[in-house]
Amino acid sequence: MAPKKPAAWQYKRTMYPADYKEAIADLGMNIAQAGRYLGVSERTSHRYIRGEAEIPIATVLLLRALIATGTAPVVPDWVSDKG
Repeated sequence: MAPKKPAAWQYKRTMYPADYKEAIADLGMNIAQAGRYLGVSERTSHRYIRGEAEIPIATVLLLRALIATGTAPVVPDWVSDKG
Protein backbone atom coordinates (compact mmCIF):
# COMPACT_ATOMS: atom_id res chain seq x y z
CA MET A 1 0.00 0.00 0.00
CA ALA A 2 1.35 3.40 -0.98
CA PRO A 3 1.73 6.01 1.75
CA LYS A 4 -0.85 8.77 1.87
CA LYS A 5 0.03 12.09 0.33
CA PRO A 6 0.78 14.70 3.02
CA ALA A 7 -1.93 17.29 3.63
CA ALA A 8 -1.34 20.64 1.90
CA TRP A 9 -1.13 22.55 5.21
CA GLN A 10 2.13 20.72 5.98
CA TYR A 11 3.90 22.55 3.16
CA LYS A 12 3.15 26.03 4.54
CA ARG A 13 5.90 26.39 7.12
CA THR A 14 5.70 30.12 7.63
CA MET A 15 2.98 32.22 9.17
CA TYR A 16 2.41 35.95 9.00
CA PRO A 17 1.40 37.81 12.16
CA ALA A 18 -2.19 38.22 10.93
CA ASP A 19 -2.34 34.47 10.24
CA TYR A 20 -1.15 33.72 13.77
CA LYS A 21 -3.78 36.03 15.23
CA GLU A 22 -6.47 34.39 13.08
CA ALA A 23 -5.30 30.87 13.93
CA ILE A 24 -5.41 31.38 17.69
CA ALA A 25 -8.82 33.03 17.37
CA ASP A 26 -10.09 30.13 15.24
CA LEU A 27 -8.92 27.80 18.01
CA GLY A 28 -10.78 29.81 20.64
CA MET A 29 -7.68 31.15 22.37
CA ASN A 30 -6.68 34.64 23.35
CA ILE A 31 -3.05 35.82 23.27
CA ALA A 32 -2.26 34.73 26.84
CA GLN A 33 -3.86 31.31 26.36
CA ALA A 34 -1.95 30.78 23.13
CA GLY A 35 1.29 31.56 24.93
CA ARG A 36 0.52 29.06 27.71
CA TYR A 37 -0.51 26.39 25.22
CA LEU A 38 2.58 26.89 23.06
CA GLY A 39 4.94 27.06 26.03
CA VAL A 40 5.98 30.66 25.49
CA SER A 41 5.31 33.82 27.45
CA GLU A 42 2.34 36.05 26.81
CA ARG A 43 4.86 38.67 25.73
CA THR A 44 6.26 36.34 23.06
CA SER A 45 2.74 35.62 21.82
CA HIS A 46 2.22 39.40 21.51
CA ARG A 47 5.52 39.67 19.64
CA TYR A 48 4.31 37.07 17.11
CA ILE A 49 1.19 39.15 16.46
CA ARG A 50 3.14 42.40 16.13
CA GLY A 51 5.70 40.79 13.81
CA GLU A 52 8.53 41.42 16.27
CA ALA A 53 9.46 37.73 16.50
CA GLU A 54 9.52 35.00 13.90
CA ILE A 55 6.97 32.28 14.54
CA PRO A 56 8.82 28.94 14.86
CA ILE A 57 8.09 26.27 12.26
CA ALA A 58 6.94 23.82 14.96
CA THR A 59 4.42 26.38 16.21
CA VAL A 60 3.13 27.02 12.69
CA LEU A 61 2.70 23.31 12.01
CA LEU A 62 1.03 22.67 15.37
CA LEU A 63 -1.51 25.46 14.90
CA ARG A 64 -2.24 24.39 11.32
CA ALA A 65 -2.61 20.73 12.40
CA LEU A 66 -5.05 21.63 15.16
CA ILE A 67 -7.17 23.63 12.72
CA ALA A 68 -6.98 20.99 9.96
CA THR A 69 -8.04 18.19 12.28
CA GLY A 70 -10.61 20.19 14.24
CA THR A 71 -8.79 19.47 17.47
CA ALA A 72 -9.39 21.86 20.36
CA PRO A 73 -6.29 22.84 22.33
CA VAL A 74 -6.22 22.02 26.04
CA VAL A 75 -4.85 25.23 27.52
CA PRO A 76 -3.12 24.95 30.90
CA ASP A 77 -4.46 27.12 33.71
CA TRP A 78 -2.51 30.23 34.53
CA VAL A 79 -0.27 29.84 37.56
CA SER A 80 1.36 32.80 39.26
CA ASP A 81 5.10 32.63 39.70
CA LYS A 82 4.87 35.06 42.63
CA GLY A 83 4.19 32.73 45.45
